[in-house]
This record gives sequence, structure tokens and C-alpha cells, in this order.
Amino acid sequence: MSILLLQSCSDSKQEVAKRLPALNLYSGYFYKIIKKAIRENDLRADMDLRILSAEHGLLHPDTEILHYDRKMDTERAKQLQDDVVSELRELINEEGYNRVIVNMAKEYRTAIQGFDDELDVKVDYVCGDGIGYKGHVLKRVVRGDDSAFTVSS
Repeated sequence: MSILLLQSCSDSKQEVAKRLPALNLYSGYFYKIIKKAIRENDLRADMDLRILSAEHGLLHPDTEILHYDRKMDTERAKQLQDDVVSELRELINEEGYNRVIVNMAKEYRTAIQGFDDELDVKVDYVCGDGIGYKGHVLKRVVRGDDSAFTVSS
């Protein structure tokens, strides 16, 4: 079984004037959780990560990008949607993922809406009240504890 974690970008970023891998550039709460699991060699082995950037669309964590300041809104999500959905479908088919975990707010979900149509893939959403609760769920999930999910589709 292989899993794809879809994580939205972060408003909080490293303030640097050079390109950094996307995973290193983002410094928000959820990224601290993911990076800590990686540092502690506790990130589940069956999970890959992709980042949905308001500026760049779908990113591999190693893709080097510059600092930017663009917010995701409904208009931007709709601009990205066709390309992002196409890229996700291709990625899921090529890599054979049978499960996708989505950790992103409503605006970002607009950009991925329909990616799982006609795909045989289970989609789980990191949900709950407040960022702290979602962080708690994400922490458990990236370390292999799937009992933390509150909503599945």
C-alpha cells in the first residue's frame, strides 16, 4: 500500500533570496510536524508528499523555488485546477497510490476538486476544529497512526 500526502503550502516561509527545496522553504505549523518526523526518522515509509502552492501549483518537496507572497483564493484555485487535477491523476496512476491524504483548507481543495473521479483511490481528509487538532491528527498520521482520521470519503 502506498500513500500520497497532499499538503497545502504555508504562509510562513524562510526569508531567503535564493532558491530552496519547497519543503525547506515552508516553515508553517504543519511543515514543522512533517520535518520533525523526517528528522526523527519516523515518517512512515509508505508515504510520499506533494505540496500545493498558491504560486506554483503542485510541487515535489525537492523542487527548488524562491520565496513568494501569494495567497490562495477561489479565483487562483480555479486557475490552477485543470493542471493540478491532471498532474495528480497522472501521478496517482504512475506511482500506483491507493490512498491519498489531504491536509488543506477549503480554497486549496477547490484546486484539487475532482482529482479522484474515476480513480480507484481512497481519499482521507485531515479535519477537525482548529489548527492544533489538525496538527495532532497530521502528527499521528505521518508517523503511521491512521486511527486519527475523523472524516473519510
